[in-house]
Amino acid sequence: MEPVPPFRRRWPWLTADLQTLRNVLPGRLPGIPPESGRRFEIPLRDGSGDRLVARYHLGSGSAPAVILVPGLTGCEASRHVLQAAGVFLAAGHPVVRLNLRGSPPGRSLARGHYHMDRVRDLADACLAAAELDPGIRDRGVVVLGYSLGGALALRLAAAPCLPAIVRATVSISAPLDLAAAADRIARPRNRLYERWLLARLREETEPVWRRAPAAVRSAVAEVRHIRDFDDTLTAGEAGFRDAADYYASCSPARFLGALRVPTLIVHADDDPWVPPPSVAASSRLRVLVTRGGGHVGFHGKGDRLPWYVGAAAAFVRSRAGACPAPATG
Repeated sequence: MEPVPPFRRRWPWLTADLQTLRNVLPGRLPGIPPESGRRFEIPLRDGSGDRLVARYHLGSGSAPAVILVPGLTGCEASRHVLQAAGVFLAAGHPVVRLNLRGSPPGRSLARGHYHMDRVRDLADACLAAAELDPGIRDRGVVVLGYSLGGALALRLAAAPCLPAIVRATVSISAPLDLAAAADRIARPRNRLYERWLLARLREETEPVWRRAPAAVRSAVAEVRHIRDFDDTLTAGEAGFRDAADYYASCSPARFLGALRVPTLIVHADDDPWVPPPSVAASSRLRVLVTRGGGHVGFHGKGDRLPWYVGAAAAFVRSRAGACPAPATG
């Protein structure tokens, strides 16, 4: 991987929490318009009849397509997705802004909801991307995911269902140990974060828990922690006994030894939501842990765009085939 400048926090985003909150605070940030791109649907091959919805942006060069995968309660219009899309489009990459199963933009197209065992959903999205343009079949795709979307990307990179068209994967602030992430978000200092996430989760998964037995509906309304939510709803929907079984079975850390494509993990040492990874680099794995940066923050000196975008682009250029440097500003 070509060298990238070290991350240095930009004023006034000097703490982990300010870095984390920057993407949801008012104010203009770089990025493409949310309504841009061509909306298309992706039929899933699991027999459920569910479909994903995504937005496609035609590239202008010979670079691999980039599939952007949002995190928990995120979607195609998340600010970090719009920022990265603008950078990769400027560098000539075709871009797909993916919505996970049952997220609000595609809620009417799916009865189910995304979780950490929906690896085949990502595989189906990669195969669908290959049908968007003949050039994508030749140049391949890179999967770049944020937080939970990054964890899914890591699982795909090691999965038997990984399509041959995938050239590389990148994760930003992904939880490698789901149980440790659930414990961290439940800390007293993260109470407001967790309440915010739970409120969004309840709203997003309402079509699922409204069909559940009365006891589950009541429990969903009462949960106070992400682990409790996963114990009550997610684990059962995913086919596991409980949250502990779900976390142990689906944590990306247990699959990293089986990576099939070049993979980059980017994480901040002060991430308030997700513990930094404790994994060693290998021939197929590059790990960048920055000093500061928060959770999907990385707002650094010298650029209004997040630092990780340049790091991801450098990795793609060196490991997934030659492609031009992105324009930043």
